Amino acid sequence: MIATSDTANLTDHEEKLIHTMQILGDKTRYRIFKLLMSEEQLCVSDIAARLGVSVSAVSQHFRSFEMVGIVNKERMGQKICYAIKDDNEFIEQLSKLTKEG
Repeated sequence: MIATSDTANLTDHEEKLIHTMQILGDKTRYRIFKLLMSEEQLCVSDIAARLGVSVSAVSQHFRSFEMVGIVNKERMGQKICYAIKDDNEFIEQLSKLTKEG
């Protein structure tokens, strides 16, 4: 069966879903995401300490999160802190999936 152009083209939402799933497919990024889901806001250094990874590694992972727009970033003095954007349906769906696991 050959796909028609209607089913072959992906919506912007589907493209974002695929890209986000690829990002969360990395174990460390998934663990970071779950930490952020359980806390209102966390700083990069706190996440690094909890996961036993370097601050620079956590910062690199957050670049991926920022690219798909699933986090809010806030500078607090010399620290950079992040929170999950919980103001859209897409993030709510991801949240439900991670809580079920």
